Amino acid sequence: MLSEITYSNPFSEKGQWFKGNLHTHSTYSDGLLTPKQLAYLYRNNGYSFLAITDHNKVADVRKLSTEDFLVLPGIEVDTGKGVLGSKYHIVGVDIEEEIKAESAQEAIDKIVELDGVAIVAHPYWSSLTLNDLLKLEKYLGIEVFNTTCEVDVLRGYSVVHWDMLLTAGRRVYGFAVDDAHWSFRQYKPVDACKAWIMVKAEELSREAIIKSIKKGLFYSSTGPVIKNLEIKNGKVVVECSPVKVIAFVVDHARGYVYFSQKNDLTRAEYRIRGNEIYIRIECKDSEGNTAWTNPIFIK
Repeated sequence: MLSEITYSNPFSEKGQWFKGNLHTHSTYSDGLLTPKQLAYLYRNNGYSFLAITDHNKVADVRKLSTEDFLVLPGIEVDTGKGVLGSKYHIVGVDIEEEIKAESAQEAIDKIVELDGVAIVAHPYWSSLTLNDLLKLEKYLGIEVFNTTCEVDVLRGYSVVHWDMLLTAGRRVYGFAVDDAHWSFRQYKPVDACKAWIMVKAEELSREAIIKSIKKGLFYSSTGPVIKNLEIKNGKVVVECSPVKVIAFVVDHARGYVYFSQKNDLTRAEYRIRGNEIYIRIECKDSEGNTAWTNPIFIK
């Protein structure tokens, strides 16, 4: 008999899909574009919402939302230090006031008190260890992919941090973000409009989007589309746009991976044993673009 399964499944919820980015910088801190220019850029690249999260400052975004595009206020709080000496960066989404904090936990506490979403930014880039992350509480998730960290110094992926946290029993979500600064350098790709979350929500409003994010009704991507996920008859079944790899990532080096020589995989399944801590799915195309589901937790 299977254990209890916990998963907020966006594919079975009513509503619409909305594409958004939760980590971006403007001229209020160290970004090249103004908040208005950022909103124009993301809206015209197919996004439905954007959070502007400047370093230790809250940009004025009150007049930037339209009927078909939502701009969320936010902040990135740089504070405290991990055991290797780097600062924690805590992103706060749906935050309208500046936050001063002496530690990462204090920053998270204040974001939560203000009913915002607290996300630990780019753990790999920040040289955070598992113990650094385990010391913190009440954050909703971590950035599993960060475009700027990848194109700047090849430290964009933090899935190892995510898996270690999940294996340790922490129920945290994974976010793909841009952290766009729109900075230029020879041979460096643009760091905007490359990563996103797909949120299932009742409507494109601040309240509905934040509510769905807090419930985990989203998946992350840098390209592939996840079309459906079902848990039935003791199996997890996923359907997606054509990809080369579909991986069921499970704690303690378990799981299963489907490989193809080309982008022709669109469906895969995994039989639940019942002794897993979590199961999450990655769909990767031949160019390395990836989609990540949030974890399915097994008790």
